[in-house]
Amino acid sequence: MIDLERALGDLADHLDYPTGEHAAEALRRLLVAPGPVPGRSIARTRRARALLVAAAVLALVATGVVAIAPARHAVADWLGIGAVEIRRTDRPLPTAPGNNPVPGSPGSAPAVNAETRLAAARQAVQFRIVVPSAAAAGGLADVEVDHRVPGGLVALSYTRFTVVEIATDPTQSMPLFKLLPADARVQNVRVNGQAGAWIAATHVIGYLDRSGEFARDTVRRSGPVLLWERAGVTYRIEGLSSLAAAQSVAATLR
Repeated sequence: MIDLERALGDLADHLDYPTGEHAAEALRRLLVAPGPVPGRSIARTRRARALLVAAAVLALVATGVVAIAPARHAVADWLGIGAVEIRRTDRPLPTAPGNNPVPGSPGSAPAVNAETRLAAARQAVQFRIVVPSAAAAGGLADVEVDHRVPGGLVALSYTRFTVVEIATDPTQSMPLFKLLPADARVQNVRVNGQAGAWIAATHVIGYLDRSGEFARDTVRRSGPVLLWERAGVTYRIEGLSSLAAAQSVAATLR
């Protein structure tokens, strides 16, 4: 068993990290910033980021879930996968749908020429769109493309679930967020060999504005989600009630 407190204490002795009211946001920006931090050499900046990432990985390996104690909310504030940042709140989740919500809610009515829309989507985004097998998913109901995300976001709707694929740019701030109840568990999983997360609780998803706050008119409710990132694309499978079912679909994406 890893002695997490002792290991992180030793790591802290070798690490400069931000403190204060906005520490979580400063820490996230340090991790994703493309160039050296002002006042630091490139070598020192890279070493600091490596240590910060090591601390995050160590905490996740040791606990298996995102911590929910109030003293650890700062960790959850900046934790994310690919293009999606995970946050927590003690307040009630928004209930009214936004005017410009993130696409991809399961249960969409079948669209005319869904396959034609898929072909158009492949030309509209800057990554290769993959689809689940027909045996796992059934017929494609609809395809939506959202250009608010740099590089594009595409939502593939099926009868039982939705697959959302999002371009990931590690040099930019995460464009999407998930807002979870304070007591919700986030389970670390492996998805097709990649690190991922399973969120079984109902939560909300939306876009972050340039200040790092969520844009309320983009918020919508989300059901259980399997989330992972691979080769510059973040994937979400939403709507399946069990991790095993979501993993089965993920294994067929081609």
